[in-house]
Amino acid sequence: MELLAAPFPSLLPRAHQFSPQPAPRPRPGRLQEPIMAFAQAPPLPLPLPLPLHESRSSSHCPRHSTRPPGQEPRANLTPDPSPALRKVPKIVSETKLITVHSCAGRLDDARKVFDEMGRRDLLAWSAMIGAYAIRGMYREVVVLAVQMVGEGVIPDRFLITRILQACAYAEDLELGMTLHSMAIRRGFMGRVKDVPVANSVLVMYIKCGELRRARMLFEKMEQRDLGTWNSMIFGCCLSGEWEEARRLLHDMRCEGTEPGVVTWNTLISSYARCGDLDVAMELLEQMEESGVSPDVVTWTSLVSGLVHSDRGDEALHSFSRMRLAGVEPNGMTIASAISACASLKLLNQGMELHCHAIKVGSVNNVLSGNSLVDMYAKCGEIIAARKIFNEIPEKDIFSWNSMISGYAQAGYCGKAYELFCKMESHGVRRNVITWNIMISGYIRNGDDERAFELFQIMESYGVKRDTASWNILIAGSVQNGHFDRALRIFRQMQSLLMRPDYITILSIIPAFSNLVAAWKVREIHACIFHHNLEVDGKIANALINAYSKSGDLAGACAVFDSHSSKNIISWNCIILAHLLHGCPDEALKYFGQMKKVGVLPDHTTLTAVIKAYGLKGNVSQGKDIFFNMTHDYNIIPDLDHYAAMVDLLGRSGRLQEAYELIDHMPLIPNSAVWEALLTAATANGNVRLAYMAAWELSAIEPRDPRIQRLLSSLQDLAGGSVDVPDLMVPNRGRELDEVDSCSVEINNKVYLFSTGDYFVLEQSIAELKLIQRELSMLNIGNETLEEKEEITDIHCEELAIAFAISNSPNFRSIRIIKCLRMCSRCHTFAKLVSEKYERQVLIKDTNCLHKFEDGKCSCEDYW
Repeated sequence: MELLAAPFPSLLPRAHQFSPQPAPRPRPGRLQEPIMAFAQAPPLPLPLPLPLHESRSSSHCPRHSTRPPGQEPRANLTPDPSPALRKVPKIVSETKLITVHSCAGRLDDARKVFDEMGRRDLLAWSAMIGAYAIRGMYREVVVLAVQMVGEGVIPDRFLITRILQACAYAEDLELGMTLHSMAIRRGFMGRVKDVPVANSVLVMYIKCGELRRARMLFEKMEQRDLGTWNSMIFGCCLSGEWEEARRLLHDMRCEGTEPGVVTWNTLISSYARCGDLDVAMELLEQMEESGVSPDVVTWTSLVSGLVHSDRGDEALHSFSRMRLAGVEPNGMTIASAISACASLKLLNQGMELHCHAIKVGSVNNVLSGNSLVDMYAKCGEIIAARKIFNEIPEKDIFSWNSMISGYAQAGYCGKAYELFCKMESHGVRRNVITWNIMISGYIRNGDDERAFELFQIMESYGVKRDTASWNILIAGSVQNGHFDRALRIFRQMQSLLMRPDYITILSIIPAFSNLVAAWKVREIHACIFHHNLEVDGKIANALINAYSKSGDLAGACAVFDSHSSKNIISWNCIILAHLLHGCPDEALKYFGQMKKVGVLPDHTTLTAVIKAYGLKGNVSQGKDIFFNMTHDYNIIPDLDHYAAMVDLLGRSGRLQEAYELIDHMPLIPNSAVWEALLTAATANGNVRLAYMAAWELSAIEPRDPRIQRLLSSLQDLAGGSVDVPDLMVPNRGRELDEVDSCSVEINNKVYLFSTGDYFVLEQSIAELKLIQRELSMLNIGNETLEEKEEITDIHCEELAIAFAISNSPNFRSIRIIKCLRMCSRCHTFAKLVSEKYERQVLIKDTNCLHKFEDGKCSCEDYW
């Protein structure tokens, strides 16, 4: 290195060319600079020894002397060069050749020259190590560094910095610690000019996962620059210590070091990557307030993070802000914005971004191409997606997966399978995501057999199933109504020690949101604790909903109370849970608590509140909520609110007012509105209004069997004196498609009973007759049950109740799910059973949950 520090005579300016200037301050240099300067410099003028005969002749020829007369001859000040000095030109030329080969990209030739050198000094090692380091070949740098020290060559502060960088990327902690010790012994760690060395040691510890050692070094450093703070903040972000990173940001500003764009980008990108987008956007505002302009890296990190957190609208808004700030997006930014359009299915904005990608030349980028394929496929433009796919020059696995997914989502499973089989012939190996896409496509389109076949054979092709593979089967089974199969898959997944994630839980919980699956909900809840899954907002809300629908209101309240981060969905779930169980006072109490904590209600909340006031009979308060919701909460009433108002007025017997509300509403009434009026008219005995509502219902849903049963009830109400028009009963003259059946849960087993089932147990019939005698219910409604009545005269829920009374302990609730609306006879029977036997009876029909206790029903006989 001393050789490089010497001035080159041919490059020095003459004295008259420049005026004297102060010497430049020393600055940390890069090893490549002197190497490149040496490579371009002319040969060094080195003293060469004269031949022996010339030396002798000159001593005998005084005429050639230029010494003035009378002056004594001087002694020869240039000694005879040693053998080591004679080798210097060869070392220099070989080192220069290494540098030339490296700059020309001939790394193998450079290494060959290096290996053939007879003696290698620090400059030669620096040239070879620098050639590897500049290309990111850090493993080779580490190997050479060990070899160099083994040959007795000690690195200087510049080379030790480069080797430490290689140790960081290669995660070679042992060599890094050795170099740290060497730097301390050689005095490279204490002065201002040694800060780059200390920073390199700091980064090495951070990259090797030794944040504790890095923090100790950081605290001992007397001199810190912006790079020091950036490295430490990066280390905290890498280890997930977000609060510590923000504390360091505060400390560095207190010590007079203003954060630069790299500092802000490190924090913003880290928070965006971990999904804490609110903090990332807050940091962006602080960055702008501090006078640092966000660059393309800042905006790209934010847009990409918003897209991955399913906040596509905010991602597009941030993209627009970036463009207004004059920052040009890169390929990654455009691809992320296109993905946001894909998630929101915004075809027009996606096409605009497509044009912009063409304009800036990033359309042929595989990342942008994949995003465009995904966007066009999700927006239903499968032909455009295939065209983009064909134009991608070098398709990767994401390109193929995006196109296969597009075909599968559009229902073209044959086309998807064709690409699935073809992709490996193009040199792209199928991964687990490819298999999952095909399995999901088949099960979503109803081909469960083909989906299970692919699931069974995927591991024979060398692709291991992951949690997502199991999640797809579970979610598909639930979607297709195969709840028991979903539970079997879930249990098989656990038996194979495959750990479920929160998507698994969210997929399977809806399968057990019913009365006969309460014990299964508790099983899933226990599984969450067993696997230490975080009960976040989505899982907590799903559990509240499942517990309430399975009849366990106390379990729903327990989950709600233990959940710390409640959102509007959490409040809606607990309010609706109390409404389902006929507890309007508690529902309104939670509504008041929600407003006190500052959570604004949405349209679902207000619908539930109006229904709660209807259950309580508080018409005036319900009307206040309805007519003032636009002013108070900026929510325009929709069809759900109108249906709730009709229900509220109908429960109070204000049928004329309910009809006038429907007649003057600005929206076209849907089936929910007319059904609410039909229920109110039937309950209040207004046959004319009930027929009108049934007429409107039959026009909206002409093939709904429930309407036919309601019309049959109307005929019973009118005593058969009014004929039902043929238009209103399209299925007249043939049997109804649905069979009246119900399920009852006894000791964690589910039993099915059907009306008119001739294979029912005689014991159950006998028990039912005995119960009826005890209740003195030989005369129920308009029907008379004789001692020898036929099985067809017995309703399924009566059999289910009788079976449950004789086969379950008295302290257990009787839980029944009925596929049709409950009749008045069975409703009365259930009330009497709950009073006589002191049993809680829960029956869920197509209309509501009936909770019978002490001879009363939660529906208050209004269903």
